[in-house]
Amino acid sequence: MSIILTSFLLGFLGSWIVLKYGGRIGAIDIPTSRSSHFGKVPKGGGFGILAAFVLLSLILEIPIWIWIPAVIMSLISFWGGDKHCLSVKQRLLIHFGCSLFFSIFFLYSKQFGFGSYMICLPISVFIVGTANFYNFMDGIDGIAGITGFIGFSLMAFYGRISGMDPVYGVLSLSMAFACLGFLCFNFPKAKIFLGDVGSILLGFLFACLIIVLSEDLVDFFVMAGFLAPFYFDEIFTMIFRIRDRDSLITPHRKHIYQILVNEARVGHCKVSLGYGLLQLIIGVSAIFIKPAGLFFLLGTYLIYGLIFTCFSIMIRRKFPLNEN
Repeated sequence: MSIILTSFLLGFLGSWIVLKYGGRIGAIDIPTSRSSHFGKVPKGGGFGILAAFVLLSLILEIPIWIWIPAVIMSLISFWGGDKHCLSVKQRLLIHFGCSLFFSIFFLYSKQFGFGSYMICLPISVFIVGTANFYNFMDGIDGIAGITGFIGFSLMAFYGRISGMDPVYGVLSLSMAFACLGFLCFNFPKAKIFLGDVGSILLGFLFACLIIVLSEDLVDFFVMAGFLAPFYFDEIFTMIFRIRDRDSLITPHRKHIYQILVNEARVGHCKVSLGYGLLQLIIGVSAIFIKPAGLFFLLGTYLIYGLIFTCFSIMIRRKFPLNEN
């Protein structure tokens, strides 16, 4: 319990410190035509979550091949993303390097045969994709923090009922409460943003925990479902952008959550809570459907995906995008 409370306090204090002194290190978000907010807001609130993660990793003796690449990803993301010192291609190269480091040492720890190292690439693609999806979806007040709180809480619960290593359950629940500490300054009205330092960390760590804790494909897809709204929105947005022949590496505001806030004029609070509720419903559904097997689990995701697709098409038609 003390570890969880400490994580909450670090998430809270880290946000407070950046809120107070962020301007001195240039950690300020200046709105553009693609932004969903107005006025300058400090960013880098994820430093408190990062501090909690490092402390937890040392106390819980988390393998170094998990937390070292996660910390590197987080810090590079602050330097290269929040301060705009690296191009998208440079950041992706670093992301893949850290993900491959994790993948190789994970497989080595499991004592898999040489042939198993062929899956290093798909594992890395999944981790890099999840980390960047999380980053792309961090665009309105509360959405990343709420998703982090619910996602890591679901993972802790699933790990407990499945008899997985309790160390990772404590880590997951503590990260959830670190997100809650950050939310004190980010929701319902953001005084500070998470920043790449936090969003990339949360996405990377979540993907790594899925890989580490999965005993089979059913486990993998159950836990991946804990971030389903983020996956749905990002994947379907990519499909629409490919259809429109947009570059996938250029900034935009074509996610459904952005259209709801910017074009439909739905409040940040309502959209973020709506995504959190959908995340909770899908996550709980996945846990209960697990005993039925992979076929029924994927079928359930297909149904949710079709519903989200229909909703996405309806919103895009009703509220045409205005990026000017």
